[in-house]
Formats: sequence, structure tokens, C-alpha cells
Amino acid sequence: MDLLRFIKKDFGTVVKLWLNQFAMMFFGVLVLMPTANSRFEWLMPAASAFSVLFYFVLLFICSCDYGLKDNVRLESGREKFRWYKCTVLALTANALSIVASAVACISKLYIENIGYFESAKGATGAAASVYGVSTLINEILHVMYRGLFLFFKLDRIPFIYFFVVILSLAVCTLGYRLGTKGVFASVFARNEKRGR
Repeated sequence: MDLLRFIKKDFGTVVKLWLNQFAMMFFGVLVLMPTANSRFEWLMPAASAFSVLFYFVLLFICSCDYGLKDNVRLESGREKFRWYKCTVLALTANALSIVASAVACISKLYIENIGYFESAKGATGAAASVYGVSTLINEILHVMYRGLFLFFKLDRIPFIYFFVVILSLAVCTLGYRLGTKGVFASVFARNEKRGR
């Protein structure tokens, strides 16, 4: 199957994954803002962990639903099993983050007088500006991770957002795989009956 045609055919799932991420951006801001100035240090990373887990649940439900739809075609023999289908769609949904992460990793190499794993705050020059913009894009897209990154000082690592994307790809792949096996078919069927 041609990759672009496949993405175009199932672009609705990409849009659902985008909507989940944008909803979690706003949810993350709403959850993290009240905890930012708390005297309890653990409150912000705890709120961030809750936001991330909720985001994973949304991704899992979306990809599991997609897998359940494919389950019917797979069982009838109309389609061949491709474990990577939802992974490719999730990669498409995370394309902006992947590009911004790559730019951040490369531009951090060219910032003068700063080590690769040191904070780039206060750095000047073109490379520092490019790094700042690309990091800002990722911080906005993945604001739900912000509390964890600040608490564990992971925000200084330029490739940390690649790890974030890999986690979301793993969740989507697992959800799709379980969906194609029909693991949660009864749960989704009950919810469909209630919706009618």
C-alpha cells in the first residue's frame, strides 16, 4: 500500500490524534498553572504525571478504536495485517514535534560556550535563537510533560522530546494491536449502544 495514499485514506485518525494532543495542551496548562507556585515541590510533577497518563489513555482509546475497525476487515480476510498502521499515523500526527526536536538537537551543537546538556538560557547568536524557537514549539505541544521535565531537570536535554514522541508511538502501537485482536470490543460495543 502506498504510504501517502494510506495516510490520506486514514487522515481522520491523524486528526483525532492531533485533537487529543491539542486538548491535552490546554488541559496541561489548566492543571499545571495552579501548581506552579505551590510550596509543595511534588505537586507540579504529580499534576504533570496525571496529565501525561490521561494523554496516554486518550491515545490508547483512539488507536484501539482504529484497531477495532480494522479487526472486522482482518477477520474477514479483506485486509492484510500491518502492525505499523497506527504507528505511521501517530508519526504523521507528531511530525511537527519530530522536526522541531531534530532542529533543537542540531542547533544545540552550534551554541557557543554551552555544553550539550547544559541550560541554554542567556545564550546568544543564531544557533541559540533557532534552538529557543524549536524548543518553545515542543514545550507548547507537550506542555503536559513540563512539570516532570522541570522537576527532574530534563528540559536541558535537547532530544528529550524524541523520547516523548517514542512513548506516544508505543502507546498507539499497543492500542492498535490490542484493538485488532478485539480485546476491548465489548467495552466499545457497550459505549456505542449507550450512544444510540
